[in-house]
Amino acid sequence: MIDKSNGFDLNLRFSVPDARTVAFAFIAIIMLLFAIYGKSFDGSWILDDELNIIQNKYIHLKTLTCDNIQKTFYGLDQKKITRPVVYFTFGINYFFGQLNPFGYHAVNLLIHFCSAIFLFLFIYRTLNLPRLKADYGSSSYSIALLATVFWAVNPVQVTAVTYIVQRMASMAGMFYIMSIYFYLMGRTDERRRRAIFFFILSAVSTLFAIGSKENAAMLPVSIYLFDLLLIQGINRENLSNNLKYVVIPAVVLLIILALFIDFSLIPGNYSIRPFSMWERLLTEPRVIIFYITLLLYPTYSRLMLNHDFIISSSMLDPWTTLAAILIILFCLSLAIFIAKRKPLISYCIIFFFLNHLIEGSFISLELAYEHRNYIPSMLFFVPLSIFIVNALDFFSYRRTLQFMITLLVSFVIAAQGHTVIMYNFIFSDPYILWSDNIEKAPNLSRPHNNLGDILWAYGLYDKAYQSYDKSYQLNRFNSLPMIAPPINNIGCYHYYYKNYNEALKHFEKALIIKPEHLPIWMNTARTQIQINDLEGAEGTIQKALLKWHANAELYAILSFIRLKQGEFDDALKKGRKTLSIDDGYTDVKRVMAEAYRHKGLYERAVYCLEQYTASYKNEMEGHLALIELYSITGQTEKLDSTIARVMVLKGSKSWNDLINEYNGDHAAHAYVPRKHAFLAIVKKNLLKDF
Repeated sequence: MIDKSNGFDLNLRFSVPDARTVAFAFIAIIMLLFAIYGKSFDGSWILDDELNIIQNKYIHLKTLTCDNIQKTFYGLDQKKITRPVVYFTFGINYFFGQLNPFGYHAVNLLIHFCSAIFLFLFIYRTLNLPRLKADYGSSSYSIALLATVFWAVNPVQVTAVTYIVQRMASMAGMFYIMSIYFYLMGRTDERRRRAIFFFILSAVSTLFAIGSKENAAMLPVSIYLFDLLLIQGINRENLSNNLKYVVIPAVVLLIILALFIDFSLIPGNYSIRPFSMWERLLTEPRVIIFYITLLLYPTYSRLMLNHDFIISSSMLDPWTTLAAILIILFCLSLAIFIAKRKPLISYCIIFFFLNHLIEGSFISLELAYEHRNYIPSMLFFVPLSIFIVNALDFFSYRRTLQFMITLLVSFVIAAQGHTVIMYNFIFSDPYILWSDNIEKAPNLSRPHNNLGDILWAYGLYDKAYQSYDKSYQLNRFNSLPMIAPPINNIGCYHYYYKNYNEALKHFEKALIIKPEHLPIWMNTARTQIQINDLEGAEGTIQKALLKWHANAELYAILSFIRLKQGEFDDALKKGRKTLSIDDGYTDVKRVMAEAYRHKGLYERAVYCLEQYTASYKNEMEGHLALIELYSITGQTEKLDSTIARVMVLKGSKSWNDLINEYNGDHAAHAYVPRKHAFLAIVKKNLLKDF
């Protein structure tokens, strides 16, 4: 018979020390997570992964020197320490595996596993506290394991695990639960030295949690309430005695907020949002209620990267705004009301809403993301697990009902695991991911623009244009300047089809909207070069350099412009500047080679072009320029091999057509051959194909 009297551990009747039962939980959790998250290893880079990892040179650690490691702590702008713990782990990932997503996914899954283990340990130890042991101690193992499994396999956690850059959320969650667990161990250990050791671990974990993501700033408050509700207990004496200690977590919280949040920027940040602070405050209760329904009913059709939320403009528009506020107030009132009789349930309710406070209140963030539930949902399933365990105990003499409840719970876990597998599958391919998001939220602009980027990468330019245009026409962005990327992308479409004047209109329009977006400056300058507005292009790059003064690509474009203006010495100077910033930026070598050629320094020109063609083996420009230079320098063997290489690259096209086509886009090339002189060189060395 399965009931509380026999330990209620699924009738396994463990007569072994806790270590073995805990080991079973560890093994069960890791096997379950590996089974449902195995597909996550196929996931690709998406969205903010590009900016935070792929383009973030500061985490591209090639050596583990103190200076290089320190740079990872300062994030993207290198002005102040920003989420240093996570960026450092990205750097370690890069050091061992460069930009292979597999290693990043493996670390993310390891973090989720560790979070689940510490969550299990925390719930298990909490249920055995003196104030709770009489009610939950005999079934603590089952409740802890069930609540942990419900949390760990819930599909809402997928974006925090599979979306690589959201390691920020999952790692903050891991250190968050570690901190509370270590505090619990220190608070309940009667041996002074061990207690101090655990308190130190708790403090370090707190710093690591906040160093992973700022939403962990509520941790001191969570610990304080945990101690008050579950260790001391709510009564007048304890409340009176603890009033003086409220100051400590309050001061810690204020210091943390002051370090990581510039409150003066909040009104300014709202200027780029499609909602005001008041509208966000009205909308977020609906978002939080949506999170609750999503955690309880996480069907595949409701899960997506970008959710579409109608903004609340008043308490009754839409009417669900007032309803959501009343529901939240009722839940919090209930938590306070039952705090003395049911402190655990009270704490679980408060924990959920408390840890949504930072991202779900006045700070001008985007409205809704699933990964924001990673910390708040950690204790969400404890009351449900208690109910299930009590139901099994209540029906201890009705084996059929016990079996049906067990079967239902198993089905729910299996169904959620299957949903996790399906959700991970769409992360394996950006095209599937954004197509899925568009199907579920067709009126959002961002998914259409991102799908356009994928189609463009596939070479489907006309279809990409349709997606960009759809994104622009919808104009439903979480941030107003985000309309600039589709405008820029439409400009790229016109640039590709050589409609340079139309392209320039779009680039200039995008530049007005989002001047902090570097690619728009580069696209504008390149288009100005195409219409022979070299002075305008130079001015564009010089303005960009005021903000991005150490950008190699900007100096490379400026070097190209100076070459076209006939300023060969300055072109070389800017080329060297490019290489001093990034010695791997070999594209500028073609510009420097042409400058050397005009100065009569042919050997240097050859050296630069050979380096260029080693990196760009299939680019025609380098090989054509080398044909002329090898002819001048009398390197006949290299001349013959280069002519043979060009013949392979050009295919069935005649040499005459090749040069005509190449010179037709002369504005994009550093080297522009004199047609008849060039063909004479080839004809001299080749008596066919004319």
